Amino acid sequence: MTGTRKRRRRGLKATLVRPTLLAVTLAAIVGTAPETTAAQEAVEVAGTIVDDGTGAPIEGATVRLSDSAGSARETITGPDGTFAFAQVLPGEYTLAVRRFGYEVLSAPLEIGSEAPPRLDVRLQPQAIPLDPLEVGVEGRPPRLAESGFYERMEEGWGVFLEPEWIEANKVGFVRLSDFMSTLQMRAPLPRCAKIPVYLDRRPIGAADGSGTSRPYSLNPEGTFRSPDDPPPTLLEELSVYDVGAAELYQPGSKVPFFAWDGASMFCGAIILWSNWTAETPEIPQIEVELCEPAGRPGEVALEGFVNDEVTEVRLPAAHVIASFPTSGSLERVETVVRTDSLGRYRLCDLPVEAEVELSAAYGPHSGLPSVVPATAGAEVRLGVPVTPPGSVTGLAVNEVTRQPLEAVRIIVDDTDFRTVTDRTGAFSLKGLPPGSYKIRALCGGFDSSVQTVDITAGQQVRVVIGLRSKGTPRRTRCSA
Repeated sequence: MTGTRKRRRRGLKATLVRPTLLAVTLAAIVGTAPETTAAQEAVEVAGTIVDDGTGAPIEGATVRLSDSAGSARETITGPDGTFAFAQVLPGEYTLAVRRFGYEVLSAPLEIGSEAPPRLDVRLQPQAIPLDPLEVGVEGRPPRLAESGFYERMEEGWGVFLEPEWIEANKVGFVRLSDFMSTLQMRAPLPRCAKIPVYLDRRPIGAADGSGTSRPYSLNPEGTFRSPDDPPPTLLEELSVYDVGAAELYQPGSKVPFFAWDGASMFCGAIILWSNWTAETPEIPQIEVELCEPAGRPGEVALEGFVNDEVTEVRLPAAHVIASFPTSGSLERVETVVRTDSLGRYRLCDLPVEAEVELSAAYGPHSGLPSVVPATAGAEVRLGVPVTPPGSVTGLAVNEVTRQPLEAVRIIVDDTDFRTVTDRTGAFSLKGLPPGSYKIRALCGGFDSSVQTVDITAGQQVRVVIGLRSKGTPRRTRCSA
């Protein structure tokens, strides 16, 4: 089935079925429109976004509810995959759901005078490679497109600064907060005391509404840490390197739902997207047909997915290398297949229970081999380390004297990453996957210090950690 199908209405219930390619079903109670023109009460529209294959809730999906007049509200699903829109008036709407790594959903939704039951939205995974294959392709970064950036730009919601403009104009800046005045020169905002600033949907602080920022940098070395009191917001800590695209909104204009509040209503908003979101190139569709088993006795097929080890995004057109012994012989057969557009591979006509050595490769990246028996119905997932890990380098110092501290233990909470500072107080943590981490510094005679850092793929984050002495303020070394 290639088109949207609407079943004939029976009483008050109707089911909307998306194309099978999306594998998603929405079920909603549709109220009958009243014959009078009396005002109708608003209702809540809520539901859960889940993976169609596993049934697992999908966190971080963008859910957009738009009416026929073009007004739209957006929200982001939490860890349990749930979303909710309050005070929705009866009428015709379009529900759209976007999440990196999944097919985009857009389906009509009719809301009646009664609140509908919770919607069950099932998304089918879609492989989106993280790196180019053999060719480079001009196009919009898929993560930035998934955020709704280009859709809002085409609808004229605000002033949009694309990755090329950001890259050309952030040269010479170190701190992200100092770059705010350059953004506002392109789209001046009102003289509110502060303008809310978001990075990848997360509030990180507020910029001066007058279009100016601090005349000097508290941290010219780019270590994301002030030598004075700790800065109150992430906006003061982040490097300008972290930004890849921007949206600026005037008061009273349409604002994405995640940034809509009293402050943005009266003062506008600055929405930033990280360079991780904005730099990934768009990849063409890959057409690969999987083999079909011959069905001979004593032979089975082995299949599965190839994922990026860090993000678990499926990788299309990845190579799967298989080696297995032939029946009654010590010789081994080697074969290579490729994954299809959803990252799935299939090896056909393998001897039953043969020990098959499998490994996967994606461009220049190769995964570790694994050995599995060839059994009917087996599904083997193979990982390839595509996403480059990040690192944290920094300096541990006495908070009062700013002198470096040797032998400070540096620990990343809830991980096995740890190290010790050298004679200059320096330390380095390498191989960290993208994510948010708490870096903890421990030194005898000093209070422990914790600093949170956010790491994107391949990023090197620099920090300065100040420790306060428990006794002598000018203590120069850790005690036993």
